[in-house]
Amino acid sequence: MPSTMHGKPVVSIVVATRDDAATIRRALESIQNQTLRSHETIVVDGGSTDGTLGIVENMAQRDLAISLVRADGCGLAAALDLGMARARGRYLAFFDASAWANPDMLADLAGLAEESSLELAIAGFSATVPGEGRRQDSIEANQPAHVFPTQHDFRAGAWQLFEGNLLSSPCAKLFLRSRVERLGLSFADGGGLCSDALSFVAGYVRDVERVGLTGHAYYHVEGCSPERLPGFSVRGYQALERQYGTLMGIYHHWGLDGDPTSMGLIQSRYFECLVDCVARVFSDRLGLSAQERRRLVGEMVSSDRARLAADVARPRGMGARAMQGPIRSGNAGLAYTEGFLASFMRRGGERGLGPFCTLS
Repeated sequence: MPSTMHGKPVVSIVVATRDDAATIRRALESIQNQTLRSHETIVVDGGSTDGTLGIVENMAQRDLAISLVRADGCGLAAALDLGMARARGRYLAFFDASAWANPDMLADLAGLAEESSLELAIAGFSATVPGEGRRQDSIEANQPAHVFPTQHDFRAGAWQLFEGNLLSSPCAKLFLRSRVERLGLSFADGGGLCSDALSFVAGYVRDVERVGLTGHAYYHVEGCSPERLPGFSVRGYQALERQYGTLMGIYHHWGLDGDPTSMGLIQSRYFECLVDCVARVFSDRLGLSAQERRRLVGEMVSSDRARLAADVARPRGMGARAMQGPIRSGNAGLAYTEGFLASFMRRGGERGLGPFCTLS
């Protein structure tokens, strides 16, 4: 059913897409079916070569609340920025082209935000992704409904939100558009290079004061790659290092460098993801020689950051625990051997979850 608006919408939804013909209709229909009627949807297409454009154009002709921006060759970060620039709503929401939402997601988020004068309202999400063979892995990230009464309370409890992957992605949230603009936040930096979505969220929450959770997992993703999931965006070692720096930077700004709970979480999840990156080196898809693998593993495990994490981390997986000794002692050769073994454990289903981890 088409959305109808009078004046400025309450929520502006930005959807970045490229070659999502299989899922874009479901995504847009779930937005059209929202019980909150005052919203607009801005779809930015980065150069689709399948039927995505035709689907969106057809739906936009029948629903004036949907607008299409064609931006051929535009990356994901720049596409999200283009969509934000066109937004008119009081709140901003971001939606993946492979996702869909329960009909009451926007109404619940906006109601919570208005009732408690929030600067950030957060919903949970669920996801189903391909596992090994024909297995489907299901994940849910959600926490009970709660409004943090003060900035101090939010900062003290933020580690639980990072831990639960509820602060790592802009999806399933409402942001105040005026605050985003005042802070000058964007998804792209330096020449349009894609920065991690975590950096956008971290910039927003850096000095945020009023945050609340709906307590419901309204947002759903199915059958897409883990890299497109909310909160699971690390695709390699360099991305991991950037996201680790982002988290450490925000906790330093909050004056929580010495907080053992927060720092323990960050170091443990960084270490788990580091082991995941090491294990990925042994993927046949990369086509690396043994010499190249040894060089990359040595680079990853020889830094002071890696040794510190190995020293204080409390990893949850057997593969990560086995890597602690070699990395702590700077034994790159043994780390190489353990990384090779960890690659088999990953194929067998051991998964590391955290604020900046992948799933497979």
